[in-house]
Amino acid sequence: MGKIPNFQKTKLRYGAHFAVMSAFDERVAPLCEQEPLLSTWYAAFKSALTHLDTAVKIARSSDYSKLIMKEDTKRDRLYSNGKMTAEMWSELGIEPQATAARAVLHEINIYKIDTKAQYDQQTGLMINFLQPFESAEMQTQLTTLGLTAVFTQMKAANEEVRRLLALRGNERAENAAYDLKSARQATDEAYENLVERINAIALINPSESWNTFIAQWSAEIARIKQQILSQTTQTGDDEGGTTPSGGDDGGNETPTGGGTDTGGGDTPPSGGDDNTGGGDPPPFSGTDQN
Repeated sequence: MGKIPNFQKTKLRYGAHFAVMSAFDERVAPLCEQEPLLSTWYAAFKSALTHLDTAVKIARSSDYSKLIMKEDTKRDRLYSNGKMTAEMWSELGIEPQATAARAVLHEINIYKIDTKAQYDQQTGLMINFLQPFESAEMQTQLTTLGLTAVFTQMKAANEEVRRLLALRGNERAENAAYDLKSARQATDEAYENLVERINAIALINPSESWNTFIAQWSAEIARIKQQILSQTTQTGDDEGGTTPSGGDDGGNETPTGGGTDTGGGDTPPSGGDDNTGGGDPPPFSGTDQN
């Protein structure tokens, strides 16, 4: 007799996480309604999921989240343009641009900024990354490459992201009852409690309907591990239960057909409850940083 396996729910971006939990609810609800021993545990899960849905909507409706996504996209684009320009001059080998390019690429390779990281994480790394470029020597290198304006605007966009994250944090404090991270943790706990009881009932009193459900949901978890969790590992998405830089306003993906659509969603380019590294990351990135 099989049982539903566990998986690293904290590694899912917020949009993907909500989609997975919603898909589970849709599939398990009819069976739980026919099993009195599960009524209490299913009601607790359903209540937690409803609360999470509200928390997600509050997070996504924040004007600050939209502004953060805008500035995050801007700094990511500037960073990518600066990196590509330096790489181009380095490959061409034309002096003095080649020497200047190597100096810039040296700093880029030290910090290895991941534009899909959680917002707080990327913001902090970029502060450190940009500091060396304040020196007269590095300013000269940027001028040689025509990147002075690019790095100036990159710093301004990064500072704006940091400012907006602080303002959004204050806004969320006013809605503490619908804290996204707490709501997600409560949903995970309720899910695990329900799954534990389902596995027990299927073992003690096996039936074709429960066997079929367990087999199908186990297959779905295997797919999530292979397709979704492997992607977040490759992109270095460390959400740890908070959100990836993909924005704290990921998407409410609605699962369709036989699979759970845990892909994109309207998430910010950088990750995470947001892209939140040392703080609160963006919850809903599709690949859902910050």
